[in-house]
Amino acid sequence: MNTASHFLKNSIQSSTQSIDAANQCLNQIIGPHELHDLSHEDPLNFSFKGEQMGGIIMGDLIYGKDVVFKTQHQQDMHFYCITRPKIGTPKFKQEHSMFEANQANAAIVSPFDKFEIEIAQNCVQSFISISKPLLEKTLSDLIHRPLNAPIEFSHTMSVSNEKIQAWWNLLDYLDNAHHSNLNFDCLMRDIRSDFEKIMVKSLLLSQPHNYSHLLDNEHNADPEFLKRALNYIHLNIHQNLHPEDLECITGVSKQKLSKAFRDRMQVSLNSYIRYYRLKCIYQELSKPEDKKNITHVAMKWGINHLGRFSIEYKQQFGESPSDTVRKSQLHAQQRSLS
Repeated sequence: MNTASHFLKNSIQSSTQSIDAANQCLNQIIGPHELHDLSHEDPLNFSFKGEQMGGIIMGDLIYGKDVVFKTQHQQDMHFYCITRPKIGTPKFKQEHSMFEANQANAAIVSPFDKFEIEIAQNCVQSFISISKPLLEKTLSDLIHRPLNAPIEFSHTMSVSNEKIQAWWNLLDYLDNAHHSNLNFDCLMRDIRSDFEKIMVKSLLLSQPHNYSHLLDNEHNADPEFLKRALNYIHLNIHQNLHPEDLECITGVSKQKLSKAFRDRMQVSLNSYIRYYRLKCIYQELSKPEDKKNITHVAMKWGINHLGRFSIEYKQQFGESPSDTVRKSQLHAQQRSLS
């Protein structure tokens, strides 16, 4: 799959008859799993040819013989995985259900899904994996609140859904741009991160999942007092925020305000304040600057207790504050070398 490879960064290539080498590649692009060879008479003819850009991996996946792929009960996968076969029909089996993937109906599975896939020898899969932290952060940004449950997609991505068809068309458009004579290299160092966000955001807006109703404009008509509360929180997040202040600003009791947060935001008032404060810290640590004092940045945004800060930060973003700083410095170095 060459789709959008012009926009991606790191090549991932594997071609092997060794099941151990195949498992190493699958661990990189999927995560913990089991691969079972159904026949030892013919050699495995595994290949993956793809590209990685940040938290997105895209490529063509071939096993070359009949195999069964199984998730592990003890560990979850690291990625949300999308399979759209060019040839063949992989069969996904769960404890009480079964679904297939084909050219018209791709399959998407979540990291915590437990299943096995029967894959025939001739199957050729267009494969996309998106990291769990990338999807969760993008969705949190879209709905302006932390997630209170993992993202769970409907398993079938049907092209009869016009938004899904548009998502595939976007991939095809980028692929066509790659194979044309148009040259975007001079812009790539500045827009690669935007491309990553566009791909994930458009998927979240296209494929049904358990947060889709929060992305529907019909459900975003928040009462004025809640809008005033949110605006006050956003403008004063670097300070200690007290319920009494919000009562004064909104003109409603803290009980009514707390109920609005639970009903409309699906989190408590304190959870939202904690989420937004961590988001502001993440955004500052992500800026491509050479030196950042993590403690100084955290305290600047109103963190008074540093003991739980790193734990809550990693729970929210899937990485430690120091990991975020290292990534921002690495991106800055890559841009300077581009």
